[in-house]
Amino acid sequence: MGNKFLVAGIVLLLLGAGTIPVLSQPITMESDPVSDFWEHFGLISTVVVSWDANVTEEPLIPRGEIRVVPLQVSFSIMYGVFGRLIHLLFRNQLVTVKLSIVEMPEWCTAVIAQGTLSILMPPDEDTVMTATTQLSVAVKDQAPAFELCPVKIQLTVEPLQGLFGFIPLLQGSTQDFHVTFIVGYKPLIQLQYPQGNVIETPPLVQVELPIQITNLGNGKTIVENEVVNYPDGWVVSLPEQLILEVGETKEMNLSLVAPADFSGEAVITVNYTPHSFDDYELVGPTWYSSFFAYYQAP
Repeated sequence: MGNKFLVAGIVLLLLGAGTIPVLSQPITMESDPVSDFWEHFGLISTVVVSWDANVTEEPLIPRGEIRVVPLQVSFSIMYGVFGRLIHLLFRNQLVTVKLSIVEMPEWCTAVIAQGTLSILMPPDEDTVMTATTQLSVAVKDQAPAFELCPVKIQLTVEPLQGLFGFIPLLQGSTQDFHVTFIVGYKPLIQLQYPQGNVIETPPLVQVELPIQITNLGNGKTIVENEVVNYPDGWVVSLPEQLILEVGETKEMNLSLVAPADFSGEAVITVNYTPHSFDDYELVGPTWYSSFFAYYQAP
Protein backbone atom coordinates (compact mmCIF):
# COMPACT_ATOMS: atom_id res chain seq x y z
CA MET A 1 0.00 0.00 0.00
CA GLY A 2 2.85 2.41 0.89
CA ASN A 3 4.49 1.93 -2.52
CA LYS A 4 1.24 2.87 -4.28
CA PHE A 5 1.08 6.16 -2.39
CA LEU A 6 4.73 6.89 -3.25
CA VAL A 7 4.17 6.34 -6.98
CA ALA A 8 0.98 8.40 -6.91
CA GLY A 9 2.82 11.19 -5.16
CA ILE A 10 5.62 11.27 -7.75
CA VAL A 11 3.12 11.45 -10.62
CA LEU A 12 1.31 14.34 -8.94
CA LEU A 13 4.57 16.22 -8.53
CA LEU A 14 5.40 15.78 -12.21
CA LEU A 15 1.96 16.86 -13.36
CA GLY A 16 2.15 19.86 -11.08
CA ALA A 17 5.23 21.06 -12.95
CA GLY A 18 3.08 21.73 -16.01
CA THR A 19 0.96 24.33 -14.22
CA ILE A 20 3.64 26.04 -12.15
CA PRO A 21 6.00 28.58 -13.85
CA VAL A 22 9.38 27.03 -14.67
CA LEU A 23 12.27 28.63 -12.82
CA SER A 24 15.97 28.67 -13.65
CA GLN A 25 18.85 28.99 -11.18
CA PRO A 26 22.62 28.48 -11.41
CA ILE A 27 23.87 24.99 -10.68
CA THR A 28 26.22 24.63 -7.71
CA MET A 29 29.12 22.23 -7.24
CA GLU A 30 27.80 21.03 -3.88
CA SER A 31 26.04 17.66 -3.75
CA ASP A 32 22.27 17.94 -3.33
CA PRO A 33 20.51 14.69 -2.31
CA VAL A 34 17.24 15.84 -3.87
CA SER A 35 18.94 16.71 -7.18
CA ASP A 36 20.92 13.46 -7.19
CA PHE A 37 17.69 11.50 -6.66
CA TRP A 38 15.69 13.31 -9.35
CA GLU A 39 18.51 13.09 -11.90
CA HIS A 40 17.41 9.50 -12.55
CA PHE A 41 13.76 10.45 -13.02
CA GLY A 42 13.86 13.62 -15.11
CA LEU A 43 15.95 14.79 -18.07
CA ILE A 44 19.73 14.43 -18.12
CA SER A 45 21.69 16.94 -20.19
CA THR A 46 24.87 16.30 -22.17
CA VAL A 47 26.99 19.17 -23.49
CA VAL A 48 30.01 18.96 -25.79
CA VAL A 49 32.14 21.95 -26.81
CA SER A 50 34.17 21.63 -30.01
CA TRP A 51 36.40 23.84 -32.16
CA ASP A 52 38.69 23.60 -35.18
CA ALA A 53 42.08 22.37 -33.95
CA ASN A 54 43.80 24.11 -36.87
CA VAL A 55 42.88 27.47 -35.34
CA THR A 56 44.72 26.71 -32.10
CA GLU A 57 47.75 24.94 -33.58
CA GLU A 58 49.23 28.10 -35.10
CA PRO A 59 51.46 29.73 -32.42
CA LEU A 60 50.36 33.00 -30.83
CA ILE A 61 52.85 35.80 -31.50
CA PRO A 62 53.24 38.35 -28.69
CA ARG A 63 51.46 41.58 -29.57
CA GLY A 64 50.36 39.94 -32.81
CA GLU A 65 46.90 39.52 -34.25
CA ILE A 66 44.06 38.50 -31.95
CA ARG A 67 43.25 34.82 -32.46
CA VAL A 68 39.50 34.16 -32.78
CA VAL A 69 38.34 30.59 -32.08
CA PRO A 70 34.71 29.72 -32.93
CA LEU A 71 33.27 27.47 -30.21
CA GLN A 72 30.36 25.17 -31.02
CA VAL A 73 28.22 24.08 -28.07
CA SER A 74 26.26 20.87 -28.73
CA PHE A 75 23.39 20.04 -26.38
CA SER A 76 21.45 16.79 -26.08
CA ILE A 77 19.27 15.01 -23.50
CA MET A 78 18.66 11.55 -22.11
CA TYR A 79 15.44 10.36 -20.51
CA GLY A 80 15.23 9.31 -16.89
CA VAL A 81 12.38 7.17 -15.56
CA PHE A 82 9.78 9.88 -16.25
CA GLY A 83 11.88 11.63 -18.90
CA ARG A 84 9.38 11.27 -21.75
CA LEU A 85 6.57 12.83 -19.73
CA ILE A 86 8.77 15.68 -18.51
CA HIS A 87 10.02 16.24 -22.05
CA LEU A 88 6.44 16.86 -23.19
CA LEU A 89 6.19 19.63 -20.59
CA PHE A 90 9.46 21.27 -21.67
CA ARG A 91 9.57 20.57 -25.41
CA ASN A 92 9.47 24.31 -26.31
CA GLN A 93 11.62 25.44 -23.39
CA LEU A 94 14.93 27.29 -23.84
CA VAL A 95 17.90 25.89 -21.93
CA THR A 96 20.51 28.36 -20.67
CA VAL A 97 24.19 27.50 -21.10
CA LYS A 98 26.85 29.84 -19.68
CA LEU A 99 30.54 29.98 -20.53
CA SER A 100 33.07 31.97 -18.53
CA ILE A 101 36.87 32.17 -18.45
CA VAL A 102 38.10 31.13 -15.02
CA GLU A 103 41.87 30.86 -15.51
CA MET A 104 44.62 31.89 -17.93
CA PRO A 105 48.31 32.92 -17.76
CA GLU A 106 48.99 36.43 -16.51
CA TRP A 107 50.51 37.38 -19.87
CA CYS A 108 47.39 36.25 -21.75
CA THR A 109 44.21 38.17 -22.54
CA ALA A 110 41.08 36.15 -23.41
CA VAL A 111 37.44 37.14 -23.94
CA ILE A 112 34.29 35.17 -24.79
CA ALA A 113 32.10 37.09 -27.21
CA GLN A 114 28.76 35.80 -25.86
CA GLY A 115 28.93 34.13 -22.49
CA THR A 116 25.23 33.21 -22.16
CA LEU A 117 23.61 31.01 -24.80
CA SER A 118 19.97 29.94 -25.14
CA ILE A 119 19.44 26.55 -26.76
CA LEU A 120 16.04 25.12 -27.66
CA MET A 121 15.15 21.85 -25.95
CA PRO A 122 15.94 18.95 -28.37
CA PRO A 123 12.79 17.30 -29.79
CA ASP A 124 14.03 13.84 -28.73
CA GLU A 125 17.00 11.90 -27.40
CA ASP A 126 18.53 11.45 -30.85
CA THR A 127 18.73 15.14 -31.74
CA VAL A 128 21.62 17.47 -30.95
CA MET A 129 20.95 21.21 -30.76
CA THR A 130 23.86 23.63 -31.26
CA ALA A 131 24.81 27.21 -30.52
CA THR A 132 28.03 29.09 -31.25
CA THR A 133 30.16 31.74 -29.63
CA GLN A 134 33.74 32.97 -30.05
CA LEU A 135 36.85 32.94 -27.90
CA SER A 136 39.35 35.73 -28.64
CA VAL A 137 42.91 35.33 -27.34
CA ALA A 138 46.08 37.44 -27.48
CA VAL A 139 49.39 37.33 -25.60
CA LYS A 140 51.56 40.16 -24.32
CA ASP A 141 55.22 40.91 -25.03
CA GLN A 142 56.40 39.04 -21.93
CA ALA A 143 54.76 35.78 -23.01
CA PRO A 144 57.65 33.25 -23.08
CA ALA A 145 58.38 31.56 -26.40
CA PHE A 146 57.16 27.96 -26.79
CA GLU A 147 55.23 28.12 -23.51
CA LEU A 148 51.78 26.52 -23.39
CA CYS A 149 48.94 28.99 -23.07
CA PRO A 150 45.90 27.17 -21.63
CA VAL A 151 42.64 29.10 -21.31
CA LYS A 152 40.38 27.38 -18.80
CA ILE A 153 36.67 27.83 -19.49
CA GLN A 154 33.83 26.83 -17.21
CA LEU A 155 30.57 25.73 -18.80
CA THR A 156 27.34 25.63 -16.79
CA VAL A 157 23.98 24.23 -17.84
CA GLU A 158 21.29 25.77 -15.66
CA PRO A 159 18.68 23.30 -14.42
CA LEU A 160 14.99 23.56 -15.22
CA GLN A 161 12.87 23.15 -12.12
CA GLY A 162 9.25 22.62 -11.27
CA LEU A 163 7.12 22.66 -8.12
CA PHE A 164 8.22 26.04 -6.74
CA GLY A 165 11.80 25.50 -7.88
CA PHE A 166 12.28 22.54 -5.57
CA ILE A 167 12.41 19.61 -7.99
CA PRO A 168 15.09 19.76 -10.78
CA LEU A 169 13.35 18.23 -13.78
CA LEU A 170 16.31 18.92 -16.10
CA GLN A 171 19.50 18.28 -14.20
CA GLY A 172 22.07 21.06 -14.51
CA SER A 173 25.82 20.53 -14.68
CA THR A 174 29.12 22.35 -14.49
CA GLN A 175 32.28 21.31 -16.25
CA ASP A 176 35.66 22.82 -17.15
CA PHE A 177 37.61 22.51 -20.37
CA HIS A 178 40.78 24.04 -21.79
CA VAL A 179 41.52 25.68 -25.11
CA THR A 180 45.31 25.52 -25.38
CA PHE A 181 47.72 27.45 -27.59
CA ILE A 182 51.51 27.65 -27.90
CA VAL A 183 53.30 30.98 -27.68
CA GLY A 184 55.33 31.72 -30.78
CA TYR A 185 58.88 33.02 -30.93
CA LYS A 186 59.15 36.77 -31.47
CA PRO A 187 62.64 37.81 -32.63
CA LEU A 188 63.46 41.38 -31.70
CA ILE A 189 66.87 42.96 -31.12
CA GLN A 190 68.04 46.48 -30.33
CA LEU A 191 71.36 47.91 -31.54
CA GLN A 192 73.36 50.61 -29.79
CA TYR A 193 76.73 52.21 -30.54
CA PRO A 194 78.28 53.53 -27.30
CA GLN A 195 81.00 55.48 -29.20
CA GLY A 196 78.90 56.28 -32.25
CA ASN A 197 79.40 54.88 -35.72
CA VAL A 198 82.14 57.21 -36.97
CA ILE A 199 85.82 56.54 -36.26
CA GLU A 200 89.23 57.80 -37.38
CA THR A 201 91.25 55.01 -38.98
CA PRO A 202 94.94 55.76 -39.58
CA PRO A 203 96.53 53.36 -42.08
CA LEU A 204 97.70 49.99 -40.73
CA VAL A 205 96.42 50.78 -37.22
CA GLN A 206 93.80 48.46 -35.75
CA VAL A 207 90.84 50.42 -34.35
CA GLU A 208 87.66 49.11 -32.76
CA LEU A 209 84.11 50.31 -32.39
CA PRO A 210 81.86 48.73 -29.75
CA ILE A 211 78.41 47.45 -30.73
CA GLN A 212 75.80 46.54 -28.12
CA ILE A 213 72.96 44.15 -28.93
CA THR A 214 69.96 43.64 -26.62
CA ASN A 215 67.49 40.78 -26.93
CA LEU A 216 64.03 42.35 -26.67
CA GLY A 217 62.29 39.22 -27.96
CA ASN A 218 60.57 36.53 -25.90
CA GLY A 219 63.07 33.68 -26.26
CA LYS A 220 66.77 32.87 -26.10
CA THR A 221 68.30 34.16 -29.31
CA ILE A 222 71.34 33.57 -31.51
CA VAL A 223 72.36 36.72 -33.40
CA GLU A 224 74.37 35.97 -36.54
CA ASN A 225 76.68 38.85 -37.51
CA GLU A 226 78.19 39.47 -40.92
CA VAL A 227 80.29 42.17 -42.57
CA VAL A 228 78.59 42.54 -45.93
CA ASN A 229 80.44 45.49 -47.47
CA TYR A 230 83.85 47.17 -47.05
CA PRO A 231 86.48 48.66 -49.38
CA ASP A 232 89.19 46.58 -51.02
CA GLY A 233 92.37 46.26 -49.04
CA TRP A 234 90.71 46.65 -45.64
CA VAL A 235 90.76 44.08 -42.87
CA VAL A 236 87.35 44.05 -41.14
CA SER A 237 86.09 41.57 -38.59
CA LEU A 238 83.60 41.04 -35.76
CA PRO A 239 82.33 37.99 -33.80
CA GLU A 240 80.23 35.72 -36.00
CA GLN A 241 77.46 35.34 -33.42
CA LEU A 242 76.18 36.30 -29.99
CA ILE A 243 73.88 34.20 -27.79
CA LEU A 244 71.48 36.28 -25.72
CA GLU A 245 69.01 35.37 -23.01
CA VAL A 246 65.72 37.28 -22.91
CA GLY A 247 66.47 40.87 -21.90
CA GLU A 248 70.23 40.36 -22.01
CA THR A 249 72.67 42.86 -23.55
CA LYS A 250 76.11 41.92 -24.86
CA GLU A 251 78.84 43.97 -26.45
CA MET A 252 81.17 43.09 -29.30
CA ASN A 253 83.77 45.06 -31.23
CA LEU A 254 83.95 45.83 -34.91
CA SER A 255 87.66 45.70 -35.77
CA LEU A 256 89.04 47.82 -38.65
CA VAL A 257 92.48 48.03 -40.26
CA ALA A 258 92.84 50.48 -43.16
CA PRO A 259 95.38 49.84 -45.94
CA ALA A 260 98.70 51.73 -46.06
CA ASP A 261 97.53 54.17 -48.71
CA PHE A 262 94.18 55.01 -47.12
CA SER A 263 93.16 58.65 -46.96
CA GLY A 264 89.70 60.09 -47.08
CA GLU A 265 86.48 58.26 -46.14
CA ALA A 266 85.16 54.71 -46.27
CA VAL A 267 81.87 52.98 -45.43
CA ILE A 268 81.57 49.55 -43.80
CA THR A 269 78.19 47.77 -43.66
CA VAL A 270 77.31 45.09 -41.13
CA ASN A 271 74.13 43.03 -40.70
CA TYR A 272 72.65 41.10 -37.76
CA THR A 273 70.08 38.30 -38.00
CA PRO A 274 68.27 36.89 -34.93
CA HIS A 275 67.45 33.16 -34.76
CA SER A 276 65.67 31.19 -32.07
CA PHE A 277 68.18 29.30 -29.91
CA ASP A 278 65.67 26.44 -29.54
CA ASP A 279 64.65 26.29 -33.20
CA TYR A 280 67.22 27.83 -35.54
CA GLU A 281 64.77 27.78 -38.45
CA LEU A 282 62.72 30.46 -36.69
CA VAL A 283 64.40 33.63 -37.89
CA GLY A 284 63.62 37.32 -37.61
CA PRO A 285 64.32 40.21 -39.98
CA THR A 286 67.92 41.16 -40.70
CA TRP A 287 69.12 44.49 -39.32
CA TYR A 288 71.76 46.62 -41.04
CA SER A 289 74.11 49.32 -39.78
CA SER A 290 76.77 51.40 -41.48
CA PHE A 291 80.06 52.66 -40.02
CA PHE A 292 82.05 55.57 -41.38
CA ALA A 293 85.84 55.56 -41.27
CA TYR A 294 88.01 58.58 -42.13
CA TYR A 295 91.60 59.74 -42.19
CA GLN A 296 93.24 62.84 -43.54
CA ALA A 297 96.92 62.27 -44.42
CA PRO A 298 99.26 65.05 -43.12
